[in-house]
Amino acid sequence: MARTARIKKSGIGTSFYHLMSRTNDKRFLFEKGRVKTQLVDALKRAAAFSGIEIDAYVAMDNHFHVVCKVVRPEEPVPEDEIVRRVAVLKGERAADELLSHWKELRSIGMEAAVAEAQERLRARMNDISEFMKTFKETFNVWYKHDWKYTGTIWSGRFASTLVEGGCYLATCMRYVYFNPIRAGIVSRATDYVWCWMAEPEAPFAGPDGGLMRRVAQIEGGKIFGSEAFVVEMVFVLGDRFRSRHVPARAVEDMGFATHGWRLAKEVAV
Repeated sequence: MARTARIKKSGIGTSFYHLMSRTNDKRFLFEKGRVKTQLVDALKRAAAFSGIEIDAYVAMDNHFHVVCKVVRPEEPVPEDEIVRRVAVLKGERAADELLSHWKELRSIGMEAAVAEAQERLRARMNDISEFMKTFKETFNVWYKHDWKYTGTIWSGRFASTLVEGGCYLATCMRYVYFNPIRAGIVSRATDYVWCWMAEPEAPFAGPDGGLMRRVAQIEGGKIFGSEAFVVEMVFVLGDRFRSRHVPARAVEDMGFATHGWRLAKEVAV
């Protein structure tokens, strides 16, 4: 069966996503603290390179979550910013080598080759698919080298949800941040080193003190927010679903979502 196209907003503007990826066969490949530390480091470096702003993340023993903001700029990323981002992702030496290579190409009149190389790098920025690819490749290189691992680390595609801002974004941020509590690892999220959440700009969507217990991600993507937002996004992006008729279903008191969003009863935090 053909895969459902990724649900992503295109064009200039800002969009929010809840992303999740799990290890192959749900193996506990990230049990060691230093592995989680490296995973978070790779996530941050990939985000800095990609121009993605992270709002929340958590690294668990066999999966991770991240809530992020994608801002598509009106102007292309300038050369000096490209070089800075390469330095963050791969180190100053890699950035210096890149600049040296471009200088050599320009010295022999191959400006077009430099422009083409820069466009390839720009194409990897401000896009969740490219961001996740960069992150996973960065982490994979370290993990396979450090642990002499030869198998497949990740299980298929990453799951993604297009999220409305405001209280709906805050809901997803809290869901991610409180993963270690729901797993029974800690009693306070602040005691878990490998999770983080920015201060939400809007209150949590739902009853005061409520917390989503479980959100099941599905392959193919979905949308979460107010009914108006979900209906609008389905209309704009509906051709990316297998069906043109995608209902906006109520998620208890928290908002609306497309198919595939399951939610258990809320629990106190």
